[in-house]
Amino acid sequence: MISKTALSTVKVDQRGANAGGDLVAGSKNVQVLPRQTQLEGWIRRLESEQPDLGRIRDFVDNLQIYFNPRPYDEVVGLEAKLQHAGRESQCLRALQMKEAFSKLLERWQAYSAAQEIFAYFLAKIDACFETDIVPILATESSAAIDQMIKSKLVDPILEEMSLAPFMLNANHVFGMVYWLAEQCYVRWHI
Repeated sequence: MISKTALSTVKVDQRGANAGGDLVAGSKNVQVLPRQTQLEGWIRRLESEQPDLGRIRDFVDNLQIYFNPRPYDEVVGLEAKLQHAGRESQCLRALQMKEAFSKLLERWQAYSAAQEIFAYFLAKIDACFETDIVPILATESSAAIDQMIKSKLVDPILEEMSLAPFMLNANHVFGMVYWLAEQCYVRWHI
């Protein structure tokens, strides 16, 4: 341990010192910002892209994937998938929700960051269907499957999108599910 008298005799000369930043004798409080998520980064980028309304781009690769249909079997298209799964009563509403999402996608297609946001959520829905929904199709009721879709997909996506500059509601998220079904990425049958 150094005595008080020894401390008082120590002289430090910081003239000409270069630390590549602030040079502090003592302690300094530094504010560390929380790490930004991918989604937050896209939202910030989208906010910066918005003033440039004349900028039209091709679809980004992450979204373009979902424009290429991936048939699982001979049941192709949203209506055919719903009918094959005994969900005929959902056809009209499903088509309306799919159309609402299609219009939202069209409205924001000029912005690559918005496309990345949509691709992110479409990939999330695609993966969730493959890992959580498809395995229970043969054993659960339509109501139980719909509840799982709502709790595993719709609610979390709405929570995650609360920061976005465009309004996303439950109908849009269900619309994404139905849009993916039209493209053969989602199904309600085995």
